[in-house]
Amino acid sequence: MTRLFLASIAVVSTLAVISYAVKAQEPTPEKGVLPKSNQVYVKIILPTDPSTRDKDLPIVESWIAELLKKRGQSKFAAAAAWAPLADKGEESTEVWFGTPAGKPLGCPVSGRIVERADGRIKVRLDGWRPGPTPVTVSLTDEPGSRAIAAVEELKTEQGMPYVAVLIGPPAEEPAARTKK
Repeated sequence: MTRLFLASIAVVSTLAVISYAVKAQEPTPEKGVLPKSNQVYVKIILPTDPSTRDKDLPIVESWIAELLKKRGQSKFAAAAAWAPLADKGEESTEVWFGTPAGKPLGCPVSGRIVERADGRIKVRLDGWRPGPTPVTVSLTDEPGSRAIAAVEELKTEQGMPYVAVLIGPPAEEPAARTKK
């Protein structure tokens, strides 16, 4: 009787361990399902005196301010909030449409991811009228990576515009295109 009792306890224990192990396993990914890509955000920074800028504009993050000051740009303001870019292969995303001080024409800027390979990502922004002025930024494709790039062709007495790029974690839903 004792042997039967111990045998039944052993069987129940074994079943409990097996069912626990089965529940703990991760599901097998479906074939053809690609991993989610990290989200890419861009922000346009203009050479503007912060005291004369529109008070409703977004702030310039400290890491951007530090990098700009190292490059000799002491007066600057964000033109708009962070704009999420569409993933590679999709259309360009409108990042900003504005008129910098002293410019007669509007300056639409759009951006897109042009390459994503080997743990690196390349982002290209085009616009800044009167002619197309491309700016390309390349950085590590991992959340937290960030960089700035100058729009050197548009340098004035006040300085030049900059593009800030920030890599975030994959978005739960694809980034929605918004009009600025």
